[in-house]
Amino acid sequence: MSAQSVVVVGDGWSALATVGFLVSSGVQVHWIVGTGSRIFPSLASLEVGPGVSVWNELAIKLGVSCGEFRPGNWTREFRNKSFRDPLWLKPLTPDARFQAKCTDLWEPERNLVGVFEGRFEMALSDLEEECRSILVEARYSDLTRKVGAPLTGFQVQDGQVCAVYLGSGETIECQQVIYADRWSLLPLIEGIPKPIEFLRRRDPMGVLQASFNHSIPVGLGVQESFFALLHRSSGDKADRRVWGHFFAEGQRSVWTLCLSHEEVEDNHEIGKKLRRLKGTLDRIFEGSELLSGGKKKFEETVEQEQVRFEEEVIFAGGAPLLEPLTLPGLSGVLFLTDGYGPSFALQQVGAALGIESKNFHPEAKSMHFLDSSMQQCV
Repeated sequence: MSAQSVVVVGDGWSALATVGFLVSSGVQVHWIVGTGSRIFPSLASLEVGPGVSVWNELAIKLGVSCGEFRPGNWTREFRNKSFRDPLWLKPLTPDARFQAKCTDLWEPERNLVGVFEGRFEMALSDLEEECRSILVEARYSDLTRKVGAPLTGFQVQDGQVCAVYLGSGETIECQQVIYADRWSLLPLIEGIPKPIEFLRRRDPMGVLQASFNHSIPVGLGVQESFFALLHRSSGDKADRRVWGHFFAEGQRSVWTLCLSHEEVEDNHEIGKKLRRLKGTLDRIFEGSELLSGGKKKFEETVEQEQVRFEEEVIFAGGAPLLEPLTLPGLSGVLFLTDGYGPSFALQQVGAALGIESKNFHPEAKSMHFLDSSMQQCV
């Protein structure tokens, strides 16, 4: 077995990117999909920062042409019957933008959008899907992908991980593990030292996503993402919003809604939220010039729909992570998370693998080097 054998656990952005960089560099990788938890990017754009460079480098490594990255305001809020810039994207100081976002948004929603943003010519959803397709279908000789066999434990010798145990009964020897699956499962994994301090103050929330295939192109040529306030019901404890964008040349769209702990345990409540999500889309796009072919409502363009519900995939607390974490007494394991969005997920990958990054925005460093109290919107 290769002296550089690495196990990557997870199926989201950080796991995908880690696998892509490693196999394209000739490292033998065992990709353990684990829970399979992953979500679509909620927006076509990215929060500006080092993670943008890592996404760009991943595209280059895998031969995906994502185009130039352009900073700017790429998110529009539906308010008072029209789309406009949200408050935190207006020409304010970085501190004021942070405060405006934290005041306006429910905690888990703050990780869906950046105070400085930009986008590649290719929507982030298209970029991720192309990278995933290449890795899953290209059949790299150094890549083994295992689905349906969750990680159950680490084999540790003298504080160093030397193998992982899978639910299938298989043991895989390795020199390093990069864990990018649900953090809420870590206390259940054999061989992990307790307590796990970095789980404190990170409150994992659920996400409901509806993706649609459209019978006619919708929003063709429109590169902005959109969000709108969901009508509040009597049981809601906070305002929440529907976030989404069009991609695949207007043939597809995806719409995201964050869910509380109580809602993720109630299938009836999830069904109600899905109906309200669809109703919100009809409301904001009714009669819109984004529709074509004589269609008046969003639902009239839908040819096929897929609903994805994932629990504990986005955090509502704690400061965004800029690098992977480790545990005392457990060498050879790095912990990454997608819980703060796709930009921070790839920033952690870059830090883990030593990928050089650069800024794509003159004020980006202001965003990433504010103190932790600002990052937590305290």
